[in-house]
Amino acid sequence: MDITDLQTARRPAARLASLVGLALLALLTQSACSSRSPVGPPPTVIAEAARNTDAGRVIGFANTAGGHTWLGIPYAAPPVGALRWRPPAAPAPWSNDRQSNTAGSPCIQFGSSLGGVGADGSRQGDEDCLYLNVYAPRLAPAEAATTRLPVIVWVHGGSNVVGHAAFYDGSALAARERAIVVMINYRLGPFGWFALPGAATANFGNLDVLAALHWVQRNAAAFGGDPGNVTAIGESAGATNVLALLLMPEARGLLHRAVVQSLGFGFGDREVAARAAKLAIKELLIGQRRARDDADAERLLTSWSTNETAEFLRTLDPWTVYGAFSKATVDEDRLPTVIQDDVSIRAGDVRRLMASPETHLDIPLLLGTNRDEPKIFMAFESRHTRLIAGLPIAIRDPAAYDREARYRALVWKADGVDSIAEAITQAANDGPRNRAAVFAYRWDWDEQGRAYGLLDVSKLIGAAHAMEIPFVFGHFDLGPQSDLLFNAANEAGRLQLSSAMMSYWAAFARSGDPGNGGRDDLPRWTPWVRAATPGERLMVFATAARGGVRMQDDFVSRELVLQKIRDEPLQTAQRCDLFRATFRNRRDAWADVAWQRYAAASCAGARVARTAGG
Repeated sequence: MDITDLQTARRPAARLASLVGLALLALLTQSACSSRSPVGPPPTVIAEAARNTDAGRVIGFANTAGGHTWLGIPYAAPPVGALRWRPPAAPAPWSNDRQSNTAGSPCIQFGSSLGGVGADGSRQGDEDCLYLNVYAPRLAPAEAATTRLPVIVWVHGGSNVVGHAAFYDGSALAARERAIVVMINYRLGPFGWFALPGAATANFGNLDVLAALHWVQRNAAAFGGDPGNVTAIGESAGATNVLALLLMPEARGLLHRAVVQSLGFGFGDREVAARAAKLAIKELLIGQRRARDDADAERLLTSWSTNETAEFLRTLDPWTVYGAFSKATVDEDRLPTVIQDDVSIRAGDVRRLMASPETHLDIPLLLGTNRDEPKIFMAFESRHTRLIAGLPIAIRDPAAYDREARYRALVWKADGVDSIAEAITQAANDGPRNRAAVFAYRWDWDEQGRAYGLLDVSKLIGAAHAMEIPFVFGHFDLGPQSDLLFNAANEAGRLQLSSAMMSYWAAFARSGDPGNGGRDDLPRWTPWVRAATPGERLMVFATAARGGVRMQDDFVSRELVLQKIRDEPLQTAQRCDLFRATFRNRRDAWADVAWQRYAAASCAGARVARTAGG
């Protein structure tokens, strides 16, 4: 084979890997006419889609699902200048009709394949970004005024540093299930989470989500929605932000059910946030030539009042702030994340807080994970795959790849589903007990098949992180790369599974109980029962070819995962490597103690937080 033949052979593999990565990590739920790749002029607004909000009249357009869409509605004032790092303020009213056919700007972020906004590292978005999009079934204005449909509020993922409401399309779910779907932007990175000296809270992104829920309370009825029946749904970091709502006293009465999909990561504390903020501020003082070095910056910062510090920071260019924060948080990989400051969000062990209705919102909760959560990240790690220009073309050791993915996914489930469900449903020895039910799931769809006959996407990616989102929204059009994931061969089973999921999610939004999705052909989804009690506690989502949608008795904890690793027929070094990989990013006391107890001698006594990679 000469060099031309080799280059020709490599092109499909490189294209496959590139498109798979973009499709899964960025365009997975992007609508065909998203703001990232606009095609043609904006849709034409129509009089039938005119609605009166508390800030002014908005006019939407007819969408391809047979309903109505409104894009770019401001739910808060632009958080710029004096409003940077302040709780969101009310938007300015408008007197003329607002044509709501163009999405608002993404919140400021660096371009990333994780978020799909521009090229990696490019500057994207704007601080003026607090907008939301509304999707509804087709209703005339008079009909909307008297209709009361369940409201679903979507909080996107993206590690709280990337993402955009316009990547997602709620039109099919809204039209099919007769619901009002609201998709929101919220401040990201250091503008969403920053421990500004003197500020009461660091959780400005979470306050944005709260402000969007207040907007829903004031305006849902104008679109045919019921402000007394609001479900918040979040995925990954968005799931963390939704779970945080349950720990926010001010959220009481603003939402009535919650869905937590693939809970992304843990909560942080004020001390860590303050340390990162101080490092960033000193970096800025030096960069702006207000200080010569770190010691000089420390002296200046100590001499300033909190107001002087805030004034200095609010005058800076946003990208200057972003760059300094990025440098300051290199070693704090949990930032930006929810800060339990005991002001906006209750402090304390999350699971203990969830165990009592006195310390969290006791509302119906649906939560789950995907069977192969980590594979989308593992696929781009050179120790697992052979890469060309950073893109995967083959799995090095399929057995080891599947084994590590399985254990990492089990810990993801243990932390993000089972431990929370157990905490909520545990019998209280003293004090009141939770009354609301918990429903759990595992998502198993892995029928992508081979692409170009070169790489089995089902093995490489499988039921990976975020793959379930198109199924929830019934929207599979990702543009040119759609056929790499969703093709004619998997269409029948895929659409059937998506239909079932939409039915269950909508039934939960309507009543707090997914039941049988309002259909005779689906099994009843029963609430979680404690691990000590025999019984089915988890709904598995798979096509008929993989066992179908079914309830299953399935429970996992960190201790059970640890025992399973001990029982693996592996060499000591392999077992130690598996432990490190499995508990990577689990930087807590349990992981350190487990490491010491389990492998101190045979694995050189290295601390998990240092050896697991982070």
